[in-house]
Parts: sequence; C-alpha cells; structure tokens
Amino acid sequence: MGVEIVGLGKCLPEKVVTNDDISDLVDTDHTWIIERTGIEQRHIAAGESGTDLACKAAEEALGNIDRDSIGLVLVATVTPDAMVPVTSAQVKMRLGLDHAVAFDINAACSGFMYGIWCAEALMKNGAAPGAGTMNIQRALVIGAERLSRITNWKERSSCILFGDGAGAAVLENNPKRPGILATYLKNYDDQKGVLTCGKEYHQTPFYKDENQPQHLALRGKAVFKFAVNSIEEVTMEALKQAGLELDDIDWFVPHQANGRIMEAAAKRLNQPIEKFQISINKSANVSSASIPMALYDLSKTGKMEKGDKIAVMGFGGGLCAAAAIIEW
Repeated sequence: MGVEIVGLGKCLPEKVVTNDDISDLVDTDHTWIIERTGIEQRHIAAGESGTDLACKAAEEALGNIDRDSIGLVLVATVTPDAMVPVTSAQVKMRLGLDHAVAFDINAACSGFMYGIWCAEALMKNGAAPGAGTMNIQRALVIGAERLSRITNWKERSSCILFGDGAGAAVLENNPKRPGILATYLKNYDDQKGVLTCGKEYHQTPFYKDENQPQHLALRGKAVFKFAVNSIEEVTMEALKQAGLELDDIDWFVPHQANGRIMEAAAKRLNQPIEKFQISINKSANVSSASIPMALYDLSKTGKMEKGDKIAVMGFGGGLCAAAAIIEW
C-alpha cells in the first residue's frame, strides 16, 4: 500500500519586505544579502495569524477532496499562535474536519518531513481513534510559521534570512501507486548550541529562571557545515532504502535555508543545480513551511511528470535532518 501526495497548497502573507526595507533596519544592502543568501524579499505577517496562513494553505491543498475523508491533521511549527489550543486543532475546527485527529509537532526546519513520516506511519499501521477499526484514508500535513515573531530585527546576520508563510500537503492511501518510497530521519546532538531560540516564561514566586531571549540565534559557519553534511547523509540513506541512485532522482526539493547551502549540497551530491527547486529568493527561510511551499512551487512549473522521482530533504535545529524519496 502506497501513500502519495494528492494535493498541495501554499499561503504567503500579503506584506512583502524587500532587502532595501531590511537595510532601513540594520547596516546592510540588497547586494550584500543576495550574495550571501540568494534572498531578494520575504513575506511578513502584518495581520494574518499563523492559523490563518495554515488554513489558507490547507484549503488550497484540499481542493475538492471530501473533508470527511481526512482522518489526521498534523501541523509542524515552531511559532504557534498559542500553546493551547494547538494550531492543528484550530485548523481542524475552522475547516470542519470533523473526523480528524489533530496534533502539532516541533522539529524546527525539518518539521514538515517529520510530519510526513508520522502521517505515513499512522496511515499504514494505525487506526484513527474514535473511528473504530477504520484506517486513516487521508491526512493533512501542514508547515506553518511566523518566524518574524522570533527574529532579532537588530541582528544583521540573522534578520535577513527569515520570513512567514505556510505550505500544506494532503496524503492518501493508494494501493495502486508507490507514493513515498522511503524516508530517513536522524537527530544530531547540538552540543555547541549552533542553532537555538529561547522561551520567555513568566517568573514564578518559587524560583527565578534564567533569562532566555526568545530570538533565533545561529552560528552561521557551523550551521552551513551541518546542513551540507546532513543533506548528503540523509539523502543517501533514503536512496539506499528505496534501492535508487542519485542519478535516478529527477528533482531535489531541499529546505530553503540559504541559497549557498543548496549550491554546496548540489556540488556535494554531484548533481546539477537545475534539478534543485530554488524558492528562497522570493520567500526566504520559512522553517517547517519551506519544503511544502517549494514542492508546491515545483508542481506549478509544470516540469514534474507522473512517475518522476523526487528527493525531499530537510535539516534544522535540534539538530535534526530528514529525507524522503517520492514517486510522483
């Protein structure tokens, strides 16, 4: 039994923030940003909530699919609108997905990949609670972020990188289609704190917690090295599981973290950059939303054909990385 992607959706906030706009905030310019990241602009939520973005992306992914057939809603995010209720529960309620079980996960920029892995496992091996013995026929997996809320807009090397948005995919059990051929996940210990974001809690009358600024912080060179190495490792392991070689892959869809990282990954894998979907120029790094958004962009080019093999690769804080091989 295969699990395939049958619907994709994407939502970006209306407000566009250009590199020139960023240069009004910190000492930088358009050329400096382009050369180091490949980013021309990013979208920033000025009125939309994370749940708004998630719902709009989900609605497009669902299209005319029967909403009663959705048995699972899974949202990957590091920037939920609230701790309770979780974003997936809000999406379920707003979209009237009455038969779905909903939960959120946080695996940083690999979140969508971890979500796909969870959804596939539940669809193949688990039943939906409250649904008797009925298996989950379809699942909705969303990556949704408002990274602008945890970006340090005074820190030049990081504030240029991030944006807001959401991407969604509908997965379906289909015994006649291969769909997801293999998935490989790996966690690495971040012993040096190369990619972190604190959490600001209220102080209690019993203990004074150490102040943890709720800003994304990264050590660029270390993140770059980790990203390129982990992309190679998880991609090769997923290919091994699928019984395929690199040259069998028609398209690569990596997490859109930095243009230089994708170029370096292409060289490491000895693959032409033309096989890599590059979306970062218009939307920047949107963490867990970047992969479904890039996959959506690739689908809209009309280049993908039925039967194409796609390698989808994520990496992020934790540290964590994941890859999936999908037959379109």
